[in-house]
Amino acid sequence: MPPLASTTLPTTTSTTKPNEMTGLFDKAAIDDYLQAQDSDINAAVYDLDTGQLSLYRPGALEYTASIVKVDILATLLHQAEHQGIALSDAEQDLATTMIENSDDDDANDLWDDIGQQTGLATFDSLIPMADTVPGTDGHWGGTTTTGGDQVSLLRQLVQPSHVLEQSGQAYELGLMENVESDQAWGVSAGVPAGVTLALKNGWLPLEDGGDWQVNSIGWVDGDGRDYLIAVLTKNNDTEGDGIASIQGLSPLVWNALAPSRS
Repeated sequence: MPPLASTTLPTTTSTTKPNEMTGLFDKAAIDDYLQAQDSDINAAVYDLDTGQLSLYRPGALEYTASIVKVDILATLLHQAEHQGIALSDAEQDLATTMIENSDDDDANDLWDDIGQQTGLATFDSLIPMADTVPGTDGHWGGTTTTGGDQVSLLRQLVQPSHVLEQSGQAYELGLMENVESDQAWGVSAGVPAGVTLALKNGWLPLEDGGDWQVNSIGWVDGDGRDYLIAVLTKNNDTEGDGIASIQGLSPLVWNALAPSRS
């Protein structure tokens, strides 16, 4: 995606103040880490074993950058299922490279296929993802969202869903489990080998201020843990700074969710 103009995004209306923490983020080690970061972080973790949703700065909006590709594919799958048809070979090829290689040209094609922002907004309303607003004028990476909404989307891929069939869920998760090696960063940090990991990352330079939006979302399952995580960061001086912020938080979440030893 080309750079977006650097703007101050509004906060959503929420019963929790934008700077408040809940659940997991109240733990001392995680709180200390987050307070020390220069990046503005918006995060959510959903523990599939306990049903606990933890939020950090839940009212803060972020640009999706390429994590919206998960939403684009989910919308495409839902539309195909609703029409009782399978994805064409061409659509499957586009979906594979869009997710596994984060190909922007292929995302453009599928964005058109789903009806651009109208198609995405219609699908998101079914989940619902009330704080997510699709980008316009072809700028799908300019979609705004929250960590909580991204976890709601991931739940439609992992848990029984009213918007996606099991075959569609398995198809999309399979692609997210197979992202190319140079994009397997972010919420994978601190997660040992042998654990199921399905993820998608996004990065986007913001034009005016030279800052970066850097995001990572995913599903982690194994070694006594089963959770969904979304970490969205902005006001990073470089892409690397955003990656480092996410990769510092991810191991702390993994450790905090370790099963109790009796």
